[in-house]
Amino acid sequence: MREGRKFRIGRRQEARRSQADGAGPVLTEEDEANIDAFSAKVGEAVSLLNEEIAAIRAGRLQIVGELFDRKAALLKWLELRMPLIEPFLRHEAVRARGLPVQLAQLQKAVSEDSALLQRMARAAGTIVRELKKASERNGLSGLYGKSGQKIGNSTGGRLRIDREF
Repeated sequence: MREGRKFRIGRRQEARRSQADGAGPVLTEEDEANIDAFSAKVGEAVSLLNEEIAAIRAGRLQIVGELFDRKAALLKWLELRMPLIEPFLRHEAVRARGLPVQLAQLQKAVSEDSALLQRMARAAGTIVRELKKASERNGLSGLYGKSGQKIGNSTGGRLRIDREF
């Protein structure tokens, strides 16, 4: 005879029934696998962010563009898996794997990386403004007629032709 199909909620209920003390949420094999995968990805994210921070401090700014896709995919993966891990953050199995320490390291690395990227963006904006000011100051900023009057901002939309020579 064929064994009935087991669903996630059924496995979780069986694990609860088999647990004698009833303290805290019950981990299933799938939960443990999710915690292990999440822990590995957090470690990977911390090392990637630290690599980016070190490269920025060393002046290799092109690394920001090179690492952007990997960093975005990794952080999106963590964001999507967080609801699977969140109920178990206070569980002993999570603490045994060192996940709270890893999450603190991730938070620190994200804060530091964010601060560096904000400073880079602010510096780039300042450079663009200064270049624009310099080009406007040294450029003609439009078209001028024979007499030296600016003709780019005519109100009627037509050029006035002087018939006297």
